[in-house]
Amino acid sequence: MLWPAMLNACLHNSAMPLFRLLFRCAVLILGAVIGLGLFLFAVVAFVVFLLVSLLTGRKPNVRFRMNQNPWAPRRPQAPAAEDVVDIEAREVKDPVLLPRQPPLQPPQR
Repeated sequence: MLWPAMLNACLHNSAMPLFRLLFRCAVLILGAVIGLGLFLFAVVAFVVFLLVSLLTGRKPNVRFRMNQNPWAPRRPQAPAAEDVVDIEAREVKDPVLLPRQPPLQPPQR
């Protein structure tokens, strides 16, 4: 019964640090591959987004909307218009010229 104990001690003393090193290297390489893959995915998505915006001629609408005070109470939304008012357009034949006025000055504090 001495032989399994010696084998276990020998295996623990010599092979375990090697297995630990190989496992750490494998995890490091796997993490690097995943990180590089995500980076390449982001670069390809950016290039596709850029090409689509160039081909369609539209500026990309990428605005970051950030709430300056996230703990502030939210403003109530304006009530939706219940009635739709239809208007009739007409041409103005003789426009009335208004006298020119200087721009309004903001009130002094």
